Amino acid sequence: MDNQKQVVHDGWDEYANKRIYKSREPIGIWRSLGFGVFSFFSISMQGLVGAWLMFFYTTFAGLTAGQGATIFLIGRVADAIVSLVMGNISDNIYKYKLGRMFGRRHIFILIAAPSVLVAITMWVAGMSFWYYLITYLIVTVLMSTLQIPWETLPNEMTKDFNERTKMSTTRMVLAGLGGMLTQFVPAQLFKYFPKTSPEPYILMQVIFSIATFFLVLVTYHTTWEHFVTKAEAKKLEAEALADNNGQKPNLKSELKNYFSTFKIKTFRLHMGIYLSSYFATILFSTVFVYYIVYVLKMSTSTSGFLQSLSIVSIPVTIIAGFAVTKFTYRSLYLFGYSLILISAANWAFVALTRPAHMMVWLIVGMSFYEVGLYILYFAPWNVFPFIPDLDTLVTGKNRAGLFASVMTFINQISQGLASVVAGYLLDFAHFRQSASGAVSQPASATNMIIFIVSGGVGFMILLAMFFAARFHLSKKTFKVLAQELGRLQKGGSMKDVDPHTKAVCEDLTGVKYDSIDFWKKNDQAKPSAKD
Repeated sequence: MDNQKQVVHDGWDEYANKRIYKSREPIGIWRSLGFGVFSFFSISMQGLVGAWLMFFYTTFAGLTAGQGATIFLIGRVADAIVSLVMGNISDNIYKYKLGRMFGRRHIFILIAAPSVLVAITMWVAGMSFWYYLITYLIVTVLMSTLQIPWETLPNEMTKDFNERTKMSTTRMVLAGLGGMLTQFVPAQLFKYFPKTSPEPYILMQVIFSIATFFLVLVTYHTTWEHFVTKAEAKKLEAEALADNNGQKPNLKSELKNYFSTFKIKTFRLHMGIYLSSYFATILFSTVFVYYIVYVLKMSTSTSGFLQSLSIVSIPVTIIAGFAVTKFTYRSLYLFGYSLILISAANWAFVALTRPAHMMVWLIVGMSFYEVGLYILYFAPWNVFPFIPDLDTLVTGKNRAGLFASVMTFINQISQGLASVVAGYLLDFAHFRQSASGAVSQPASATNMIIFIVSGGVGFMILLAMFFAARFHLSKKTFKVLAQELGRLQKGGSMKDVDPHTKAVCEDLTGVKYDSIDFWKKNDQAKPSAKD
């Protein structure tokens, strides 16, 4: 296929006829960078939140840890509910004029550019509990609402394993760079402002929001998606009616649709890994600054410096992107999680023994954590673009938006629970509000901080390892499934499947091959090649 832009004239309507569609173009490093820079959107909206917002609430906003945790919980629950329906909205917005003008994914990417500026409102000091709740609600809902459509782009732009891996790897490299900057930039700002000043917090958000505004526009202009034609729209509508016994979709049918994603075995394991491992990271990011300031009696700039060691994410993600083509995701998960377990033990060791050269121990422990963390970040989002194809084998449909919604829903619930657990455990341990660590904490509070950052993180990582040990999707197994899916889509007979392919498909999907009804219509139209 040539690389020229094509105009599709299918009579869809005046907007579809005017809309310029890009043909399938090779995806190289520049195209991957264009896709990946959108990751700064979530970094600007939530990256700073994970590292600093709870500390900001208890230091400059006059809130208790429990109140901060309540804000996180309410925000995440609302966000999760919105996220759950967002994929379906994105999948179906082609039915409306705006969706046909800009694309069912790209219209949300375009809206994301100005939306990122809203995050600045979270960092105004001295406001009420309700102000912080409302601003956090708005920011978190906007983030996942506008990010979910973007997450489906690798699935729509290419079916090639290596190209999708290139896109996901580039995305995670840029996310790692952004994560490092969310620590490094604040650490530098803290040096130029008094410890009792809230100004560096709002200033860091302004810097990230303005930069992200322009990066989102880069993504909008350098990526493409599959646009639904009129013929495809009619087919999708007919299938939706058939799935719902001739009735238009309703709340019950939509909920059934969401739960149907868990029919795919690999997705169930994937979500077990994702939920437990991300729960661990939120526990860590929520409490680590408290660990440094209140347990070890060091400064916030020290915490920022240590967490800026996430710069290792750039080489780690590049290496992981290469490794995933040579090794299995399971091996990658287990290696990364082992490093995080070592770091969890290190935090307890440092806090309880106060060894000589403490800073060296902290740097080593954080280096282990950051390497493991960015493997933890890399693998799930590298895996995700392949999972909708497993579902397509079972259902015959492209439901990438639906899977992105469910994944984001689980992510929000996990992060909300982790934040509220950390906050209420601190309150339970009689954590005291203070100004930049000026007030000493009771032993119960410092012990709880150590427990969360070490034992809590370690337990959730062990749970993630339990799921990862049972995860079988890899480049090799996906290639087998993708070839079978392609064969069936071209009209091949289910009767002609070889035993090995059948076994791989059943293992990855968790569905008996012979029970898949969608492709049986092909067998009714032609005899088997073996007959």
